[in-house]
Amino acid sequence: MPQSKTQNLMVLFLRWYYAIAPKKILKTWRNVLSFGWNFFSIGLLFKTLFSPWKRDITKSSSGFDPKAWLETLVMNLISRLIGAFVRVWVILLGLFFEIAILIFGAVFFLGWLGLPLLIIVGVVYAVGLID
Repeated sequence: MPQSKTQNLMVLFLRWYYAIAPKKILKTWRNVLSFGWNFFSIGLLFKTLFSPWKRDITKSSSGFDPKAWLETLVMNLISRLIGAFVRVWVILLGLFFEIAILIFGAVFFLGWLGLPLLIIVGVVYAVGLID
């Protein structure tokens, strides 16, 4: 006995909903996570955590002058501390973004898979087939 057009459409929909769409959702989720990691440059910021801020390095003059040497040392340390402070905040913001996307993606994916079941249970309950 051949299947009706409605049954064929239902089979195609279920195949799409549970086989094709979850793969695309997971791929999109992975791409958004990758985007956040690259957008905030988290790996690069970890590597250059104590580099001077905006490459601001004071160079000492020729000859040894203790005052100029100490001034150069202090300015370079301040520049590195400013750089570390800014980089830590950007890293924390990036990690917060990554965690938020990870949680939101997991909730969305589980909701995507469970929504049809919730709708079916709701309709069966509303019709009165179960108490």
